[in-house]
Amino acid sequence: MRRPISLFTAALIFCLLALLLSAPARTGEAQSQTLQEKCDNCTRWMVERYNQCVATHGELDSRCGDQFNEGVVICHRNFCEQ
Repeated sequence: MRRPISLFTAALIFCLLALLLSAPARTGEAQSQTLQEKCDNCTRWMVERYNQCVATHGELDSRCGDQFNEGVVICHRNFCEQ
């Protein structure tokens, strides 16, 4: 009696797993708009941060440019190229 129950449980788990993995992924235009908005917000934030750095340290300070470049890479990696 114990073996048929465990085989039934294993078969049930296998079927549920197969259904779960075969379900279509949720993709849509709303998600891409959200990612585009996140990209725009991140880029805008990086420009504001750069302007604050330049106002504080001056245009010739390489820290501002390095910080801006690093931020652009992060924004594009996380939001803009998705």
